[in-house]
Amino acid sequence: MRKTFGASGRNSKHAILKSVIGGIAASIGVELFLHPHELIAGGVTGISGLVSFHTDNHFGMLLVLFNLPLLFFYSLLGRKKILLQVLPGLLAFAGSAFLLAPLPAVSGEPVIAALAGGLCLGFGGGLAVKSGGLLDALGLEKTDRIRSAGIQAGTRPAISVERLLLLCHALVLVTAGAALGWERTLYSAFACLAAYETAGIVIFGFRRLAGVTTANPRQVEAEMKSRLRLEGLAWNDAGIGHDRDHEIDRDSDYTRVSAQTRLMYSVHLLDVPRFKAVVRKADPQAEIVWVERSGMKQE
Repeated sequence: MRKTFGASGRNSKHAILKSVIGGIAASIGVELFLHPHELIAGGVTGISGLVSFHTDNHFGMLLVLFNLPLLFFYSLLGRKKILLQVLPGLLAFAGSAFLLAPLPAVSGEPVIAALAGGLCLGFGGGLAVKSGGLLDALGLEKTDRIRSAGIQAGTRPAISVERLLLLCHALVLVTAGAALGWERTLYSAFACLAAYETAGIVIFGFRRLAGVTTANPRQVEAEMKSRLRLEGLAWNDAGIGHDRDHEIDRDSDYTRVSAQTRLMYSVHLLDVPRFKAVVRKADPQAEIVWVERSGMKQE
């Protein structure tokens, strides 16, 4: 029992450390790249930046002030005490922003600043989410355990949570366009895209698991082997098989797909468009399900 508690404590400290590192990385992206050029990110981070540009209030203070009500709201909906998970990373984000604000911009080019700022922000946000925290209550990072336990379980909105968050980000960017000019908003949108993609890579890695439901599994397998050199895992009523090199745990989150799925592939991010094209060519009626820890995305 003591060993269990000890391991749990070490895991908790490790998660807090990663969340704090994520907050520091995000503040580097915001204060050293984005804000010197009056560029913003989306979500609460972008709202805080916009308000700080037009008031005497500091970005870090606004970040905490605007995030806390939403976090309390998620906590009430999910009936979970989430502040202890979120506060270390959020306070590190806000605190390091205070320290970095007086420093000059790293780059004088807005394009480079948008790209580098988005990369740092996405890395920090993804690292925090991967450790069980959250840096932005309206961030676009997937699979966080904060909002999924809150919004999805508590409100069951008519549209998906992801679309609601995208709408919030769009409204923030439109407001930024009216307040700061559309050229800066274009760079800000570029930074948001870079942050979103970087966070996805940090959370999921460079590979995705895809389940393919097809009436012609042999034809799909043959096309995959010849064109992408991918070996599929066969799924049947007895469970999931395994290939030459890997064995997949039946109880893992990745294998909880429909029982009708015939094949499962591990696909590199750069091969996703080709993978879809090969499946459609082999069987136009095939169904592709991208398996993520937060659920399944069907195409």
